[in-house]
Formats: sequence, structure tokens, C-alpha cells
Amino acid sequence: MDERKNIIKVLEEKKTSDTDEKNRLLEGLGETLLNRIGDSEPFKDDPGSVLGAVLEEYRLLQKEIAESSEMIKALEADTRKQKELEAIIAEKEKEHSRTESELDEITVILGKQLLPDPEFDDISGSSKQQEENLILKIEDLEKKLEELEEQKGGFLGWLGKNAQMAMSKNLLQRNRSTLQRLYRSVGKKFLSMEQEKIPDTEAAETLQKAREIKDQLSSIEADLAEQIAERKKITETFGAEGTPARRITGFEKRIAHVKGQFSKVYVRFGTLAATFEPRAGKKQSAPWIKKLAPFFNEKDHEVLEKIELLDTQIAERELGIKKINASLSIDKKNAEIEKLNKAIENQQEKITFAEEAISGYKKKIAASETEIEELETFLKENE
Repeated sequence: MDERKNIIKVLEEKKTSDTDEKNRLLEGLGETLLNRIGDSEPFKDDPGSVLGAVLEEYRLLQKEIAESSEMIKALEADTRKQKELEAIIAEKEKEHSRTESELDEITVILGKQLLPDPEFDDISGSSKQQEENLILKIEDLEKKLEELEEQKGGFLGWLGKNAQMAMSKNLLQRNRSTLQRLYRSVGKKFLSMEQEKIPDTEAAETLQKAREIKDQLSSIEADLAEQIAERKKITETFGAEGTPARRITGFEKRIAHVKGQFSKVYVRFGTLAATFEPRAGKKQSAPWIKKLAPFFNEKDHEVLEKIELLDTQIAERELGIKKINASLSIDKKNAEIEKLNKAIENQQEKITFAEEAISGYKKKIAASETEIEELETFLKENE
């Protein structure tokens, strides 16, 4: 392999390394200057400046990241709120169930206490007669079960006894449940009428407690309805725009994509800023570039010198590569010319050979024609 190609490879690698280093310095310079500029407006008097356009692009990227970050925070807050509401609602539902059961139990007690009182016949109505009938049935069934328990007999008698006992127990349970519902119904009627008149002391205490539990249940239901409504509002928002996790992932991907754009913006701004040369002996830049002067420091000038040195090195690498490529091209062209000259020589030899062959063919033709003429003359003379 031609050694010059190895030299080109080395120069290309050095050029790539210098270019990467230059871009790194330009990116750092651009980022540093943009951070120093902050919220100031150095190019506001010249809206057409290229630096101003890059600065605006940089700020738009910052704004997009800030907005996406805020959306993520809001979604995370809503997600936390939703989980908190779920826990609160679950606890409230348990409390509601407990309180409802408690109210149910005390309502039964209240009905049982009020039903015998003649002062509340307008509330109890026919319930007293129902109570008496149910109590009689319960007592009869309890008595019957006692009698069945005492009965003795053989195997068949034992089977009949068990069947009767099972039926009696079932009827007893049903009648007791009916009696409980009767007491509950009477207690609810009294409780719903909010009677001002308090019955006897025992019923008064029960009524007061029942009212407290009822108020407590109403408060729980109001709180529960409020929490459910708030959860529904958050859930509907999520349902309309996708799940929180999916939306957060989308915003995170967007932030990552936007952050990837910063590097290009930094390099562009740094490249433009590198044309600013306030150092002695340097040609002054465009007016809008000079507006960067307040944001430069001595360290930045050192960076500019490194960039300038790298530009020189890159140009030297490129020139070296072009020179070697020119040398390789010359050699290639010379080789092609030599090859073509050899081809011409080959063709000329072929032409010479062909011309000699043609000359020989012409001589043979001439000799044949002479012989033909002689033969024709002979034929005419001997007719």
C-alpha cells in the first residue's frame, strides 16, 4: 500500500480530533455566554441579528423544558392526590359501613323501647299487634324446641325429631329477623319525625345517641361524596388525556429530546461568538457581535486562542491531505497515460501488420489480373 495513503489516514484522524476539540470548545463557550446573558437583552436594538435569533431559540428550548417539567410535577401531584383520595375514600367507606351498622342496631333498640309506650301509638300503629304475634310465635317455637330436645325414641324417631327441630329453628330465626325489622321500622319512623317530646329516660338516651349517630353518618356521607367527586374530577382529566404514567413518560421523552438540541445551539452561538475579537491587532467584528463584549472575560479569550490554533491546524491538515491527494492523482494520471501509450503502440503495430498484409493482397490481385488478361488474349487469338 502506498505510504502516502497511510499519511492521509493519520491526517484525517488528527483533523477529526481537532474538529471534535474545536466543537467542544465552541459548545462550552456558547453555553457559558448564554448563561451569562441570562435574562438580559443585548440584541434587542438589532432584532435581525443572527446571535439574537440563536438566543431566542435557546430561550424557547428552556421554556419548553420548564413547561414540560411543570406538567410532570402537576401530574405527579394529581397522582399522589388520587392515591390519597383512594385511601381516604376506602377508610370513609369502612367508617360509613360501621356507622350505618351502628345506627341500624340502635334504631332496633329504639323501636323496641318505644313500641310498648302508648304515647307513641300514632307512630307504631299496627306494629304493636305484629309485635305481639311475633313474640307469641317465637315463644311457641322456643317451647317446641325445648320439648323436642327432651324427646327420646328410636332411630326413626330421632330422624323425625331432627327434621322438626331444623324446621322449627328456621322458623324461629325468620320470626326473630322479622321482629328485628319491625323494631327497626318503628325506630326509623320515630327518628325521622324528629320528635321534640322525649319518652322515658332509657328511650331518651337511646334517641339522643341515635340522633348523634345519624348526624355522624350524614357528615360521613357528605365527606365521602365530596372526596368521590374530587377523585372523579381527577380521573376524568386523566381519562381525557391518557394515563398519568403515559403522559409523564411522554413529557420526559420530550425533555430528553429538547435537551439534545442544546448542544447544537451552544455550538452555533459559540461559533458566532468566536468571530468577536477585541484583542489588540485583531480586525473588529460586526456591531452586533461587539455587543457580546460585556459577557467576555480573560478565560474566554484563551478559549478563542485555542479555537484559532485548532482552525490553523485543521486547515494545515486539510491542505496536507489535498496535496497528497493531488500527488496521488498525478501518479494515477501518469499511470493512465503510460497505459494508453502502450495501447497506442499495440494498435500501431497492428496497423503496420495490417498495412503489410493489404499490400501483399494487392500484389496478388495485380498478378491475378495480369494473368487473366493474358489468358483472354490467348482465347481471342485462337478463335
